[in-house]
Formats: sequence, C-alpha cells, structure tokens
Amino acid sequence: MTFANDITPDDLKVFMQEAESLLELLDEDIIRLEQESDNSELLQEIFRAAHTLKGSSGMLGFQLMAGLTHAMEDLLDRVRKGTLPVTPEIVDALLASLDGLKVLMAGLADGEEATLDIEPLVSQLRAIIDPSAASGATQAGPSIAEIVAAPEVTARIDAAIEAGTPVYHVTVHIDPESDWAAVRCFQALNELTARGEVIASIPSQQQIEDEQVGKTLQALFATAEEPDVISAPLTTVADVVDVSVVPWSGAAASEAPTAAEGTPATAAPAAVGAAKETGEAGPRAEAQQSVRIDVDRLDQLMNMVGELVIDRTRIAQISRMLLTRHKEDDQVRALAETSAHIVRVVDELHTSMMQVRMLPVGLLFSKFPRLVRDLSRSTGKQVRLVVEGEGTEIDRSVIEKIKDPLVHLIRNSIDHGVEPLDVRRAAGKPDVATVRLAAQHESGSIVITIDDDGGGINIAAVRAAAVRRGALTPEAAERISDDDALQLIWEPGLSTAQRTTEVSGRGVGMDIVRRDVEALNGRVDVSTEPGMGTRFTLRLPLTLATFGGLLVRSGNAMYALPLSYVQETVRTDSASVGTVMTKSVMNLRGDVMPLLRLREAISRTGTERAPLGDEPVFAVVVKAGDGERDRPVAVVVDELVDQQEIVVKSLGEYLGKTRGVAGASILGDGEVVLIVDVPTLIKDALQGSADASQDAGRKAA
Repeated sequence: MTFANDITPDDLKVFMQEAESLLELLDEDIIRLEQESDNSELLQEIFRAAHTLKGSSGMLGFQLMAGLTHAMEDLLDRVRKGTLPVTPEIVDALLASLDGLKVLMAGLADGEEATLDIEPLVSQLRAIIDPSAASGATQAGPSIAEIVAAPEVTARIDAAIEAGTPVYHVTVHIDPESDWAAVRCFQALNELTARGEVIASIPSQQQIEDEQVGKTLQALFATAEEPDVISAPLTTVADVVDVSVVPWSGAAASEAPTAAEGTPATAAPAAVGAAKETGEAGPRAEAQQSVRIDVDRLDQLMNMVGELVIDRTRIAQISRMLLTRHKEDDQVRALAETSAHIVRVVDELHTSMMQVRMLPVGLLFSKFPRLVRDLSRSTGKQVRLVVEGEGTEIDRSVIEKIKDPLVHLIRNSIDHGVEPLDVRRAAGKPDVATVRLAAQHESGSIVITIDDDGGGINIAAVRAAAVRRGALTPEAAERISDDDALQLIWEPGLSTAQRTTEVSGRGVGMDIVRRDVEALNGRVDVSTEPGMGTRFTLRLPLTLATFGGLLVRSGNAMYALPLSYVQETVRTDSASVGTVMTKSVMNLRGDVMPLLRLREAISRTGTERAPLGDEPVFAVVVKAGDGERDRPVAVVVDELVDQQEIVVKSLGEYLGKTRGVAGASILGDGEVVLIVDVPTLIKDALQGSADASQDAGRKAA
C-alpha cells in the first residue's frame, strides 16, 4: 500500500499498537453505549477514539481507514450533540464499520491495504445522519483571491517565498457523479500535507469534515517538490478526474474558480490529523510511565529466569552439601551465605518477572459483550452480560489459550441455557436473561465461572443423546445417576440440539472445551438446577511457565505430577490392592479405584502384569474433576521425592508429543523430569476399566 513519504517502520508499528488499542476500546464502548445512551462521558470517549484513529490513519496515508472513521465520527458527533438518539440501528452501523476497520487493520499487518469496499459502510452511516446527505447541495463561497487577502495567509505565503520555497496553486477536480466528494477532498488534502505546507484550502479541513464541499478542491501549497511530483499522488485518489498544479502569483488569483462552499474558508492547518492528536494519552490513559516491549522478548526473559531458577536450586544443593562436610571452613560458610543471597535474589527476580507477564483478565472479558450482543440478536433472545473480577490477573499465555473455551461456553449458555421469551414469561422469569462471567483468585489458581439463569440442562435429553451416539446402552443410561449423566455433555459429538444453527448443534464444542482446559493443567466442572440455570467452573493455573509439582520416582525415571490433580498420597499393602476383571484396583477407605503403574502407563507396556504383591508401595491418588463421574485413579510409584516449583520446558519437535507426557523440566542437579499429563492418564485408566467391564458383560452373555 502507499504510505506518506516520511513514515518509518517504527511509525507504522506505533500506529498499529495505538490503533489496536483504540479498536478494542471502541468495541467495548459501543456495546456499552446501547445500555448507557445518556452517558455523555462514554459518548465523548467513543468520539475521541474515532477522531484519534481518523487523524493518525490519515497522517499515515491509510485513506480507507481515515475515510471510514471520518464517517463514524460524523455520526457520533450528531449523537453527541443530541441531534440523533442512540438506537439499535446506529449501534449496528457502528459495529459493522468497526468490523470493517478490523479488516483494514489485518491487511495493514500483512503489509498491504485490504481490498475492502468501504462505500456500503459509509453509505449506511450517512443514511442514518441524513438520507439526502449525498446530494452535495451547497452554496457559493469565497474564492482563493478573497482568502489570500487575509493577513495570516499573506504572511505565510511571504514566509515561504522568503525561505526559497515555491508556492503553487493546486486544483483537484472530482468526478461530478461521485457521492464521496468529502472523502476525496480529505484524501487529496492529506496527500498534499505529506509533501509540504498547505497554506490555505477551499474547502478548508473543517468544512471537509462537515461535508460542506463541492466537486473541486483548491489549495495554496508551499513545497520544494516539482509540479509533476505534486500531482502524481493526487491522480491516484479515486474519483479524481483532473489535477492542475501552477505556480502561484497574485495575478492568478483573479482567474481562480470559485468553490462551492457553505461558510467562509479559513487558513488550513499545517498538517491534517496533527501529531499532537496521536501523541495524546488517549482514552482511559493513566498518568504513569510505561514502555512497550515485544512479547517474544518477554518470553525470552522468562526462559532465562527459568534457567536461573534451576541453577539457583543447584547452587543451594551444592552449598548445603559442602556445609555439611566442612562446617568449620570459612570459605564454605561464605559460599553458603552467598548462595542464600542468590536464592533470595533469584526468587525475587522470578516473582517480578511473573508480575510483568501478568495481565488483567478483563482484557479478555472485554471482547465478550460484543459476542453476547451478536448472539442475542441472532437467536432472538434478550440477554445481558454481567462481568465481575475484571482486575483479576493471570499470565498472558493463559489468556491467549482460554479464549476459545470461554467462547464455546458463552455460546452454550445463550443457545442451550437461555429459554425463548415465551418460555421465560410462562416461568415467571424476566424477559432479559442474565449470563454472568466472573473471575477470582483461589488457592494459587484463577477460577472463572460462567452461569446463566436459563432452564438448566435437560438430563433426560442428555441421556437420550448419549444413547443415540452409542456412548451408553439404554439400560446403562437408566442406571447412572443424574450427576454422572450430566458429565456426559463432555463426550465428543454429543449434542442435545434439535437442529443445527449458526451457534450450535453440530456436535462439537464441549469436548473441545475440556480438552483445551486440561491441556493447561486446569479443569472444568458443570452444575445445573432445572428451571434455574447452569454454571460452568474453570480452575486454571496462574501461569504456564511454572507450577507446583509433586516429584516422584518410578523405575529409573523422575516424574512431576501437577499438585492441582493430586488428592492424597498413601502407602499401599496387600489388603488394599487386588484385581477386578484382570485389572488392578485399590480399595481406599471403601472407594475402589483403578490402580496403574506410572512407568508402565507412560511407556504403554506391561499393562497386563499381575497385581501388586505383598510389598508396600506408594500410590498417588489423582482426580481431574469434582463430579461423580470424575473418578479418582491411584498411580503407583516407587518413591515420593519432593514437592517444589517446576519450571516447564518443551520436549521439542524432535521428541514430539508423547502420550501421557505434557512436557519436561530440569532439576537443580541436572536430572531431567518428565511432567505427567494427568488427565490423559486418568482417561486411559478409566477407559481400560470400562473396556474390561464390557468384555466381562459380553462373556457373561
């Protein structure tokens, strides 16, 4: 795409960062505007964001974005001044234009202007303001000669000539059939501004913004460029049919044509979309110093801090060992003191680095009011979103990965949970349903809940769907408890929707939610109350870089189990272990659970070994959820080693994805630790038990 000639890559990067922030702000605030139409501060904030985006994109030479934001700004100005009331039609038009701006931004990120026709969007905005706005009916105004008579303009011309800068009279003719005269004038004026000083113009910048334009733009222009260099970019502006660039002289003034204007023209500003606009703090900016940093650099710093954490542990181990052997050695004691200091400093550095990576979850939540509004209109339901705990902080890597599961759950709440209007009224409920999205810290994790006041999950329909999918036999579906039946919603392909819509009913979604959450070492639970609503609860780690882990040894290998899945550790004996249908089980206080050896479960060997003998072993009881269907599993290990913070390392492309292993880490002594994928381990164990039961049933038959 064509940028202004003085734009640098750094300027473009700063613009894109600012524009992205402004688009996010507009997305959130335009939705709020529909509910808070009398909020003058909110209106001013939206107007200011659009105005800033128009000015900065115009300076960059990104004319499509400048033209579209100009039309948005014009509509917002009418609303701000009370000329137009806030209506769903206006909000729809603003949101549609906002989507157009996002398309343009995506193209800009790829290094080229998106091929988006903004005319329908601009026409939609203009039609709301005034259906006859495109008629172009204007009144006669002053000529260039009359403007030059103004002392300010004369002084600027004289100053340019004295500096040795030629002054030109530029005339731009726009296609008489064009409905975009104001936008074309705005684009042409920006092209001139990028190459010199616009001393005066007819129409002026303000008149262009007010759409008091005809089909001709005239400008007095001071520049060192040659006439053909001046005219070349002007001829590329759409709807421009002719460009004239002639040296300015007082005699030429009498020959200058009269522009169609509604009010007297004034001297044009030195730059269109002056830099002071884009340099302002912007909406909601706080008076604090900040610096932008690339995300990749943050990740690199986090990796380096992780290495320090590993070395810190190693130094502490060596120091303790030497101090035990040489208690009276002054140098060893000095080393121990230095080691203790390094441990404290690295711990503080690690904590500070984690805080740098933390972001308020509100950055993610702010995207959902638009989603709820769109879903409400597409389903014909009235739904309001209540957001709580936006300030709760979480690692940015978790925010990136949790967006899709939350989208699935919100879609499910609106499409499946919220009843049609007539059903709600018959049940005595308010017409407007409520979906609540909340976040809070709890025991070193972040807990996110999504609940609605809809009709709840139809357990009978879930049972029927499970039978249709072949997940259960009709007899088994009748025997299982309601809580177990509720957990069937996580089964792949299971859907209770009667028909497929744009929102749901395709048999995908809920199993993906659980898979994505468990991939983060988190878990998701569901509870429901018929006629009252449904709640989904996600418990997630605050960061993916480190986690609290239980170190265990099985065979010659060391493993780490995330503490979020560990229920307890026990020492087994021959009385507590046995077999059921050839599968090992453990009886823990009357609760019979599958029993598996960790090393064999991960290596996928020895699954048919005989039950454990009389020798006592250690078992770690793990569980992925709180529902009745989320049964615990006992994992047999040879040794319980330690409990400590684990720094997560990728296994790399060479090793690839190993079932049952989620990653790796390195201990202070250099030993490699495999991080256990507990949900997969549990799933395999429970599936093995179910297969054994089915085999036994078939043999008995």
